[in-house]
Amino acid sequence: MPEESIIHSKAQHYYNVFHHERDGWVSETDVYAWVGRTTREFKLTPGTAPADALQRSLLEYWKRLFAPMDTDGDGVVSRDEFLTGFVSLGDKPDDYARIVTPSAKVFVATADVDGDGELDKSEFKRLFQSSFALSDEDIDVSFADIDADSSGSISTDELRAAIRVFHSSTDPNDRGHRLLGALRS
Repeated sequence: MPEESIIHSKAQHYYNVFHHERDGWVSETDVYAWVGRTTREFKLTPGTAPADALQRSLLEYWKRLFAPMDTDGDGVVSRDEFLTGFVSLGDKPDDYARIVTPSAKVFVATADVDGDGELDKSEFKRLFQSSFALSDEDIDVSFADIDADSSGSISTDELRAAIRVFHSSTDPNDRGHRLLGALRS
């Protein structure tokens, strides 16, 4: 797959997966829905430290990653704005890392029900199905891609690295392209 096709394919896939409301744009409301799905799945009580950390992290993700994509200032990110903005993320990998690292830590802390500091496949599945409604097939593809050391679990560093690759790499051999499942061309 040519470099431009990889980035475009990931951007399209991310928009479709993230955009549950299907109203033509991504907004802060989508982020609150994301928080709600995840807090319900992991039975986090609103107002507690874990629920607040998840909400703060995902709202920061919105403010620093998605909101700047709103180039017409209407408060929502259209499909075209999202695709254009996603492609430009690869130009700022260090800025992006400052946004992603805290979120990766919160994701792992939220879903790590056995407390070992990593996500086994069942924890990962619960997190990614509740957050992104991935199919079992996409969960299998994603988990295998992110588990760089083939240990059977995903560390915060592996998740952070995969998120970074997903948003910035054009090298088809990098692990992380399939963060949200198989890419469709």
